[in-house]
Amino acid sequence: MIELIADLHIHTVASGHAADTIRKNCEIAIKKDLKAIGITDHGPGLPGGAGFVYFYTLPRIVANIKMPIKIFSCVEEDIINKKGELSLEAGCRSRLEIVMAGCHPRTWIARQNVKTRTKAVVNAITKGYIKVLTHPYRTNNNIDLKPVLEAAAASGTALELNTSKPGDRAAMLEFLEKCGNNRNPIIVSSDAHVAEEVGTFTEAVKLLEETGFPEKLVVNRSRESIKSFFGVKWD
Repeated sequence: MIELIADLHIHTVASGHAADTIRKNCEIAIKKDLKAIGITDHGPGLPGGAGFVYFYTLPRIVANIKMPIKIFSCVEEDIINKKGELSLEAGCRSRLEIVMAGCHPRTWIARQNVKTRTKAVVNAITKGYIKVLTHPYRTNNNIDLKPVLEAAAASGTALELNTSKPGDRAAMLEFLEKCGNNRNPIIVSSDAHVAEEVGTFTEAVKLLEETGFPEKLVVNRSRESIKSFFGVKWD
């Protein structure tokens, strides 16, 4: 069985619509025997999301929370134009350990057609603005997966198997099959908006095993794979 040691996509009250704090999320993660979590709040591109000051301070916050779990400073960003640029200033993003982005309602990308949306996502990937594309296969803001998978494979960007947005089971299986065939790395994450959702991986692991998805392509399977893929420190 594939073992997942980290949940790298977790929201807190700073996102504006989630229920719990960093500490509460850590407590649940520790109870579930996770070794690391990512605090991945929404950036300013999403209405109600956190702003510059929060993300500028986040690395300091997580470094000073003394709990027996690794906490990564992250962001779930939004693409703001056809160039694939993001809402949070580059200098602020560079302070964070992991930058993700997804397609969310009430944002610039939600107002685009599939062609423009896909091109913007591809640009964000190829220009190195993001390291993870969140919930790419189940969204009200559809994208063309083929060029996105190709760009992600070429640039070393992961796609997310998101357990809070399961969508159609057949679509999830097709997504995993395409990622496996194209050798795309993935992360499995809860996208938790309440602490009890942290580390809810059971059904996702079943899908990985059912499809025979290559374990070495699952980034959050081990400390070393996380460190290597994201270029982060983890002592």
